[in-house]
Amino acid sequence: LVLPGVYGDVQRVKILYNKKDSALIQMSDGNQAQLAMSHLNGQKMYGKIIRVTLSKHQTVQLPREGLDDQGLTKDFTSSPLHRFKKPGSKNFQNIFPPSATLHLSNIPLR
Repeated sequence: LVLPGVYGDVQRVKILYNKKDSALIQMSDGNQAQLAMSHLNGQKMYGKIIRVTLSKHQTVQLPREGLDDQGLTKDFTSSPLHRFKKPGSKNFQNIFPPSATLHLSNIPLR
């Protein structure tokens, strides 16, 4: 589920209870959701084709207080890992479709 975070800031994720291979992912805004959808739909992950569509839901609801959702819903609203907080950030210029080459940066070598 980290994959959509390459295309925008993930706010909330909910793995569907009856379909564990499906999830609702709420992005910071519609443009980021559209970008993630256009780049990820049809790509292969773990040997399966990813299908990405827009949801009829506007937000991913958090579980009600006291209700155990078995850890299927996560809230990343205030995550310090968001890359697209600042408008005009260079991160917006470095978004590309998936490729066979992986670029890692800012990894401490120990």
